[in-house]
Amino acid sequence: MPFHKNEHTAEATLQNGEALSSFAKDLAEKGLIASRKNFLYWLSKNGTDRTLKAGTYRISSGPSWYAAEQLKNAKPVYISETILPGAYPERPLPFGTPEEQKAELEKLENFPESMRGILPDDAQARSAFLLPETYLLVSESLSELIKKSSAAWFERFGHVVSDKTAASRSAVIASLLQREAQVPEEYPVIAGVIENRLSKDMLLQIDASVVYAWYHQKGEIVKRVLYRHLELDSPYNTYKYPGLPPGPICVPSGAAWEGALSPEKNDYLYYVSSGDGKHQFSKSQSEHEKNVEAYRKKKQSGL
Repeated sequence: MPFHKNEHTAEATLQNGEALSSFAKDLAEKGLIASRKNFLYWLSKNGTDRTLKAGTYRISSGPSWYAAEQLKNAKPVYISETILPGAYPERPLPFGTPEEQKAELEKLENFPESMRGILPDDAQARSAFLLPETYLLVSESLSELIKKSSAAWFERFGHVVSDKTAASRSAVIASLLQREAQVPEEYPVIAGVIENRLSKDMLLQIDASVVYAWYHQKGEIVKRVLYRHLELDSPYNTYKYPGLPPGPICVPSGAAWEGALSPEKNDYLYYVSSGDGKHQFSKSQSEHEKNVEAYRKKKQSGL
């Protein structure tokens, strides 16, 4: 039986940091309570004003004390949202338009204060500083998701990365590792290759950068890099331009960040797929050519 003949139920959300007076106004506008003042009184009287957590609640309408009593023992409902590693900087978050996401990434207040000094100026490049995980949100809020994921990144890596230039450099390398390798154990190995080639002024020649260059410049999804793709004139094309790309090519995972920050000390300069998701690494051009030929034969035989 309903509490009264006009009883109805509706959802109301208490946002993080929102004043209870604002929450009470929302309840009144939805017809769940008749008096905001009385509702706040009853919240104070039953102690809920000190324990109510941010979240979404389903409330039945009625007297102010009735709504306050419902909230006393209610558990908030959260929205689960996941940031995927490898997402492109143009749309790194699971909801919202690219324009909306970029606008929120431009707001420094969405990042921990102690972290703001190391963030790149480019808003989309800041997506590399969002830790890919599943987060529980009060509502579908881009701002809340950025705050939570950047705080998670800073908690994990903030003590290691303190310089803006070094942070941007590591973000680019981590993004290359994320897109180039399929197994996390190879992240530090490939990071060592990247560092070795940079130290010798060699072109990085990373296929993942070419794939992103085509997406970034032409909106085209390249599934297999062909010789014609290597001719694209883009600063993200590491077959044409020396050094690192100008920005991250995706959102790196925590493991990719670890690989970028702790590259393996090795003498490798080349690597090629071994056909099982891993790579064969080599120190010389001749050794690399042998590995390439072995991969081609393996592929032709269908193994």
